[in-house]
Amino acid sequence: MDELEFRRRTIAQPNELDKELQEFANSSADRQQFLNESKAFDKQLDDALDITIPDNLAERIILNTSLKEKARTDELEQKDNVVSARSWFKFDRMHLALAASFVIAVSAFMFSEEQSIKQTAGEHALAHVYHEIYALNKTQPISIQAVNEKLALLGGQISDLPGKVTYVTFCDFQGERGLHLVFESDFGPMTVFIVPSDNQIFEIGSDDFNDSRYAGHINRGKQADTVLIASLGSPVDMYNERISGAIRWL
Repeated sequence: MDELEFRRRTIAQPNELDKELQEFANSSADRQQFLNESKAFDKQLDDALDITIPDNLAERIILNTSLKEKARTDELEQKDNVVSARSWFKFDRMHLALAASFVIAVSAFMFSEEQSIKQTAGEHALAHVYHEIYALNKTQPISIQAVNEKLALLGGQISDLPGKVTYVTFCDFQGERGLHLVFESDFGPMTVFIVPSDNQIFEIGSDDFNDSRYAGHINRGKQADTVLIASLGSPVDMYNERISGAIRWL
């Protein structure tokens, strides 16, 4: 028996010492004091754990547990209702937002359409020229027959043009199908739009228009209106009259 063994066994079971351990403790005052302190601490633990159990404790624990479970269930149901309400509110707001967006989009579209209609024919013609500015650089000649094949679909035929045609195609002129021509002249390439006048899109704006680069003139006719655009300083009225006079409507 050594000191370490004595202390280990005494701490574990101070009140259940065998004969050998008791004799070893009695052989030293320090060991006896350690044994007494261990027994006192063990008693304190027993006293602390010796709690009187109240009557009906089990029933009270079960009742308390049931009440807590019910409260938790009610709380979860309340949260579910709040979440459902919020979800419905979000769902309703989403539909309101979609409806508002739709109204705004329709309003914007209508406003855009109204602005497009209110745009003058001259402004639209200039914008069209800039949109297809590459057409002014074409140099390959196109026969008058090829021009008439397209113009015939609009109900017209042209006998001659003041210069070599280098570009011809159908175009959308403010929602109306028209013919877009480019021909060469002594004043550089000129652009011509031939547009049926049934929709009266040329009623808005002046017959003469220009910007910092080009000038144009509208010649209004019964079957179609012709728009000629050329570089500033070009005799656009004269060229437009020649083109309009060369068109025969079938």
